[in-house]
Amino acid sequence: MQFTVLDLAIIVALIATLAYASYRDLKYRDIPELTWLPAAIIALAINLYAGNYTPIRTALSLLPPIMVLILAFLDMIGGADFLALLLIAIAHPRFILFPISLLTLFYSILIPLALVLLYFIINAFIYREELSKIRCVKGKKYYLYFLGRPMKIKEYLKSEFIYPLTIPKSANEVVFECRPTFSIAEEEIKHKEEIKKLIEDGLIDEDTVIWVTPALPHVAFIFIGYVIALITPQNMVMGILGLT
Repeated sequence: MQFTVLDLAIIVALIATLAYASYRDLKYRDIPELTWLPAAIIALAINLYAGNYTPIRTALSLLPPIMVLILAFLDMIGGADFLALLLIAIAHPRFILFPISLLTLFYSILIPLALVLLYFIINAFIYREELSKIRCVKGKKYYLYFLGRPMKIKEYLKSEFIYPLTIPKSANEVVFECRPTFSIAEEEIKHKEEIKKLIEDGLIDEDTVIWVTPALPHVAFIFIGYVIALITPQNMVMGILGLT
């Protein structure tokens, strides 16, 4: 895809915005909403001036952020991920074969998928015995193979942006509430305080192993996906598919 000078102005604005947002996501897992506004204004102004918005292509570009918005309403992903993809969608309403927003979303989920595969290999071949000791009084154990890794409680209590998938519960023996994910709205400190109380009561100790999962910096993945989407040779893909 050939980029005009106006296209390059939009790309520079988006790269600068996504780079800053990725830094915030990696360091704080928090991105101010106003972060997206300057690049959005630039992209809208240029595309309106150039007459780039057409109903069908614009609608197709907006589908990926709409899908992410649904996940955000379900507390499965952060609102910043939606805003990042929305910015990309309104910035690139023109495309050859696939919307830039769709390619960005596709590439951005490859990193979490690779992490799922890594978790499975580690849990199935290295921590299988530890995992067999986990007794779930609520939820299923099998998804722990794919979605988390073991960590001693003393390490978990010192961590940041880490959430438990096996939550220790008070009982005569160590049992857990097992879950496949966490709500993006929940606070890290809540589970840590509950676990500290169980340690104080002598029901568990700091060497107890639980399964945890990180709050992934999805905006950083979207940034990587966006750069790859821009350099994807869609003309070549069309040729391979026999669509030229």
